[in-house]
Amino acid sequence: MNQNFSLLEFLQIPVWIFDIHQKRILWANSAALPLWEAKSTDELTARDLSLDMSEAVDAILDGYLSRFQQGEKIKTWWYFSPNDVIKKALCYFSGMPGPDGNTVMLVEVIAEEASLRRELAFSGSSNLALLFDESGHLISANNSFTHSFGEDLKDLASFLGDAQLADKWLAAARHEGILKAKRLCWTGKSHHWLNIDGKWLTDKHQLLLSLINISQEKEQLHKAKYNAEHDFLTGLLNRRGITNAIVENQHSQHPYSLLFLDIDGFKLVNDTYGHAIGDKLLRAIAIRLQEEVKFKGLLARFGGDEFIVQAEHRNIENSAMFAKQLIKALNRPFHLKEVGELSIGCSIGTSDYPSDAKDIETLVTQADMAMHRAKLRGRNRSHHFSPDMADALYRKMTLRHHLTLALEADAFELYYQPIVDIKSKSLKGFEALIRWHDEELGQVSPGEFIPLAEETGQIVPLGKWILKTACKQLALWREKYGKAFIMSVNLSRAQLQSSLAPTIEGLLNRYQIPPSQLALELTESTMLQEYDEAKQCLDDLASLGIELYLDDFGTGYSSLSQLQDLPISTVKLDQSFVQGEHKGSQAIIEATQAICEKLALKVVAEGVETEAQLRYLQQCRFDFCQGYYLGRPMPAHEHEDRNFSLLNTIPEAPLQEQKPEVVQ
Repeated sequence: MNQNFSLLEFLQIPVWIFDIHQKRILWANSAALPLWEAKSTDELTARDLSLDMSEAVDAILDGYLSRFQQGEKIKTWWYFSPNDVIKKALCYFSGMPGPDGNTVMLVEVIAEEASLRRELAFSGSSNLALLFDESGHLISANNSFTHSFGEDLKDLASFLGDAQLADKWLAAARHEGILKAKRLCWTGKSHHWLNIDGKWLTDKHQLLLSLINISQEKEQLHKAKYNAEHDFLTGLLNRRGITNAIVENQHSQHPYSLLFLDIDGFKLVNDTYGHAIGDKLLRAIAIRLQEEVKFKGLLARFGGDEFIVQAEHRNIENSAMFAKQLIKALNRPFHLKEVGELSIGCSIGTSDYPSDAKDIETLVTQADMAMHRAKLRGRNRSHHFSPDMADALYRKMTLRHHLTLALEADAFELYYQPIVDIKSKSLKGFEALIRWHDEELGQVSPGEFIPLAEETGQIVPLGKWILKTACKQLALWREKYGKAFIMSVNLSRAQLQSSLAPTIEGLLNRYQIPPSQLALELTESTMLQEYDEAKQCLDDLASLGIELYLDDFGTGYSSLSQLQDLPISTVKLDQSFVQGEHKGSQAIIEATQAICEKLALKVVAEGVETEAQLRYLQQCRFDFCQGYYLGRPMPAHEHEDRNFSLLNTIPEAPLQEQKPEVVQ
């Protein structure tokens, strides 16, 4: 025998030949002896292994034999207990002809448990086996099962936890021959998730179950699912988690409100104290929200400083009252050890299931839109979704798409509104105003698409196009008519970058325009944002000799000191004061003229629409005016057709000593 298998002796892994019928080892190499706790090959081959072999194992080996005869090889973990020492090894089982012509089993040990920890992660107890009789009573369990779970299991009904299911399994096994399942089963000691392969032994009228313990795998999958559906920072459900929870229960869902919360002032906390303090504040906010929501519904952190609450109507009085309750709770100061007390606000948007929408994604979108409406109306309040918000959002999305296409196609046009020197009755220059006519949308107001362009960043390429087109037109008029008009162009805050001055200097050189003929207009609110950075950019522009206008004066929030600090040459008085019909407007007009006169600043009055308004401005000693009464914004060719003539619209100035009359 040793001679027949002498070639296997040279293998460096444990190998032995096992006779399945006689239940004994026919031959083993020297590497197998320590694994079997044997001193010699003769001692090992003399052992009768049937004494320690359960009927379940016997049935498994009979199954292996039939598979070997079909040419199969089997890789599995195997338990055995030589001299009562429990061993576990990853083995290859294959069939080969024995000395008497019968098929014997060649066993090759790939690795022992101690040397292959990583591969054991999902392979624990892979050769557990149970053998039941035709009535479902347990006949035998192999050593690996009893070693892991004891000997308390009695029958299939206990194993499955369901007597009727046990009867169905037995009937199905008799009829089909095999069965497969993945279930949480009772082992007699505890519950475990098991992968089950069943085989009906027809000759013995028995059911053999081969089991793989997948509890660890299930636990890891459960942990992975938990992590995927929960926010790491706060422990709340995340966006995916609350979506899945609502969708899973949608079929039996009672009417509910979805509340979209955004923390007002959170960015300021992050910018002031850093993200570590911001994270602590978010955790404190989550705890306080949990106290308010409790059993009323679900709470999730949607992302950043946004939270979602799903509250069933049967658990709250109404969504508006509940939103006020949440806002009130979050308005109470938060005490953080590192910085003391912090105060925040909260804006909330709400939508209702099923009246507003029946799917969670739409409800979230609606509540988000309502939240932004709450912010626009002053923050720290709630607002309920209404269909007009969806219309506004659709309009905004459509505009953004068409704006992108228009930028690519240069589908804009500049109109030019005259600025008039009312003392000399001459044309000082023009303000360049952008116009956009879209084939599908029609005429789109600058008041609608300019804020959108600023929000999306498209204002930067759009602003470059306006500057280039205005300079080109100014150069054409200089060459064609020899007139030194001043062209004023509006700037957005986003354009106040370090590259702006060099860009404009390049345009002036390209079109041979004196810097004094180009004016740039900025609003007061634009000056406020990142003041120091804006001031540097304006200083660079002023150093080129460009005129700088402060637009919409009187409507912003800047201090009068900015008129001294910034290189402003001209103030444009907002049209709301020019068109106002009360003494307050007149007082502001007169005060603005007086202040600018003292500061040696020029003033342009905007929005002049009537002769009475023009006469009043003349009485107030204004030099420059702009408005529909003096000239509407028009394309360049229309101004050329009129030969830039405005003299017939300007009346004689009243006597200077006359007291201004109140415009009725």
